[in-house]
Amino acid sequence: MSIETESPASSGEAVLGVRVLDERGGFTAPGRVSWSRGAFALGGRERETDLAPVSWGATELWLIPGLVDAHLHAAWHAFDAADRGRLDEAQTLAATERALARTLAAGVTSARDAGGLDPLALPAIPSSSRPRMQLSISIIDRALADLSGGLDRAVEAVLERGAAWVKLYGTAGIGSPAGAGLDATFTAAEMRDAVHRAERAGAGVMVHAWGGTAIDDAIEAGALSIEHGLFLTGEQAARAAERDMTLVPTLRIYRLVERMIDVGSLPAGLRARVAEAIGAHPGAVLRARDAGLRIALGTDYGTPEQHGTNGRELDALVDAGLTPGEALLAATRSGAELLARVAERAGDRGAADRAAAADRGALIGRIADRAVADGVILRRDPLQPGALSDPESIAAVLLGGRLIDPATLRAV
Repeated sequence: MSIETESPASSGEAVLGVRVLDERGGFTAPGRVSWSRGAFALGGRERETDLAPVSWGATELWLIPGLVDAHLHAAWHAFDAADRGRLDEAQTLAATERALARTLAAGVTSARDAGGLDPLALPAIPSSSRPRMQLSISIIDRALADLSGGLDRAVEAVLERGAAWVKLYGTAGIGSPAGAGLDATFTAAEMRDAVHRAERAGAGVMVHAWGGTAIDDAIEAGALSIEHGLFLTGEQAARAAERDMTLVPTLRIYRLVERMIDVGSLPAGLRARVAEAIGAHPGAVLRARDAGLRIALGTDYGTPEQHGTNGRELDALVDAGLTPGEALLAATRSGAELLARVAERAGDRGAADRAAAADRGALIGRIADRAVADGVILRRDPLQPGALSDPESIAAVLLGGRLIDPATLRAV
């Protein structure tokens, strides 16, 4: 049930003249940050080899925790399921390896796959060229639940395959007609049972829900995250915050779908529904922020053109009304805290205690002493618009204390 972990680098290193993201979304004065044996060593305990700013082709440097994409489809390589089905197993695996390498090159050191990635594929992809992963494996909608003989059986099936997350399709989505209602796919009792089964297995539940009673049911059932939440109300946001839930809005994907419609690669009949989504989404994000509901970055990416552009979702969060500092915390700490909750459950259930402890350290979402050394070293202030969406801004990715040149990842 634990996420995959990277073998730590054994040698100690340090970067000089670097500004570090702080607890409030700002940056410290330039200083020295060290790591050794795969963990940050901020107390000067180790003797390290310094990496001066000139090594990165910049006079100023910034360090943030590794980005977390809390809603990714790494094994999807086309928007339409029929097109994805035309790739054979070897082609899908090769495309998935490229997608994950580009995602890591974008600074994403941990990700939650929201459906499509088979756990059997991960051992074939080097852990040094991909983020740490938590999987939901399959998206459980009404059709799959009925085909399985009930939602309970569908949930048990993904848990038996090793899912860390149960992904429930709680309402209609982008493929529905304009003005489609927000009728809940599952009953409140079914939702409660799914959460109970997931918790018993040390897993979490994530609920695709545009709005309506599906969000109410997810809150009451104890789901950990709401995906998209376009029509989230202020009252729902307040109750979700009280339950310590997380909203993963996935803003930019709807703009990308709009562009696909414009160029004729998707049906024009989707346009009104997409416009409805784009118009509603910023208000939901601001209601969540104002209610104190945690917001985490998620992209919903699922095509070769999208994979590796994860930093643009941070710009979308700012465009929706978050401050750059709030967006950075959503992209790092909030996502890390969400994924850590599953790692903690796995450890509490006695599953792979050592790995679960490593997962919790990796998912701290902070540059802190003894935390697993995951981070992104930047040549440009990430509070500036477009900084994280510019590949040239990223000097290096730090994964488990191992420095990685993003250019080598993009070449995979």
